[in-house]
Amino acid sequence: MCGAQPATAATVRAHQGMVVIMRTLTRRGVFCRTCGLAVYRTMTSDTLVTGWWGVFSLFVTPFVVLGNVLGARSAFRRLPEPYGALRPPLDPGRRVLRRPPAMLVLTPFVLVAAAIPTLFLIGLIAGPDGDGERVGLSVGDCVDQTAEWPEQALLKVDCGSPRAEYRVADRDSCGPEDQLLHAEYVSGSSGKPGYCVRRL
Repeated sequence: MCGAQPATAATVRAHQGMVVIMRTLTRRGVFCRTCGLAVYRTMTSDTLVTGWWGVFSLFVTPFVVLGNVLGARSAFRRLPEPYGALRPPLDPGRRVLRRPPAMLVLTPFVLVAAAIPTLFLIGLIAGPDGDGERVGLSVGDCVDQTAEWPEQALLKVDCGSPRAEYRVADRDSCGPEDQLLHAEYVSGSSGKPGYCVRRL
């Protein structure tokens, strides 16, 4: 490219997805460290923008990027600083991860990766609904129904709370308008029909 030494032969690829069709661009040559990194960064950055726009391209693009990273980039980075250039070398510019295309692609992954532990932490701090407890219930307990019947999403709350809608009663005193509890809400009798809830 610029005539500098040392240099190495390498192949750098870029991928373009075009909804139905796709194409892979290949650039082979003998590159010094500076020119090689410039070609690698440009073609990989372009792939991060244009490589996703097709069904098959979604699967091809990661392999093209990974091939550039493990192949050409590794070869270029092993070279020492070049000397003896006959022409101005190519400008490598910023690293791939510091360019807007990489930030655009990586931002959703970073947000998802950060959201999972954040939601887990919020769940630990707030509990099932932030103000109640989903546990086995006993006769006399008060609950808040957070779903529409016949679904049951019952949270145990204090009977003096404004959220208390129902009180748990035993099966013998259940009336036709009362709702039978699902087995997971019955303390000590998992899998057996048991109590009902009666509106306060």
